Amino acid sequence: MNKNYLLVYLIIISFFFTKKSLFSAEKEANHCKITAPSKISIKPGKTVNVPIKFKLDKSWHIYGFISAINKEGIGPQQTDIYYNDTTGTITPGKPSYPKPKTKYDEAFEMDVDSYSGSFTCILPLTAKNDAAKSCITIPLEITYQLCDGNMCLAPTTVPIPFNIIIQ
Repeated sequence: MNKNYLLVYLIIISFFFTKKSLFSAEKEANHCKITAPSKISIKPGKTVNVPIKFKLDKSWHIYGFISAINKEGIGPQQTDIYYNDTTGTITPGKPSYPKPKTKYDEAFEMDVDSYSGSFTCILPLTAKNDAAKSCITIPLEITYQLCDGNMCLAPTTVPIPFNIIIQ
């Protein structure tokens, strides 16, 4: 009978340790907050610049938007902005972003670009000349990898809800 109690006790204890680590992972994923307007308005044939704001917790950084590969063929996970308009009504331009901090990374044995603190990227979107009045929901996704001075978390892709109103 004591063995059964011991087994139940061990299962309960292991559940709490597992639950704690799950909550820790959830908290770690929140070291970077990304926001964009939930909707924008655009006229046919016109371009609008959409601000995408990043806010990273102190001591955390993400890598730059340009792929960097060392002589062994490895490099940091670059940050990417994905945009996919399946209607063909909106064409994305090349995102612009502030100048990154560049420093030598011993793990990659090369200079790498990174961002920390708060910064804003701009994604230009252009509506086709013959775009009809409508409201389009576009999947906007940001992929990044968070790192601090001791570790890097697995790359994360964050969906950003985004609506475009064509006037």
